[in-house]
Amino acid sequence: MLRNEKLKSLKKSLNNLTEEVVLEMLDEMLQREEFNDVCKDEDCLLDMASYALNRLPAKYVATSKGEVFSKTEELEQQHSVDVLSVVTRAIKVVSENKHHNT
Repeated sequence: MLRNEKLKSLKKSLNNLTEEVVLEMLDEMLQREEFNDVCKDEDCLLDMASYALNRLPAKYVATSKGEVFSKTEELEQQHSVDVLSVVTRAIKVVSENKHHNT
């Protein structure tokens, strides 16, 4: 059995590249004029990111070599189209179903 400190160390060493890509895409998309009226408070941003991340495969890496390999895959056109589509849908779904008053 792994001890708590070792588990904490392992968690710090793992990096989900899909999370980085989604957050970058979300930031880019929300700069567009068509999304000017979309709520951008922390709760809505977290809902958008969660929506997208739950619909895309995670890409975990633990080493810089693994990160470079995975980053190359991110550049593939189909992956970019998939992320763009899911992030756009996340923005629309969350903005249509806000749980607070703006």
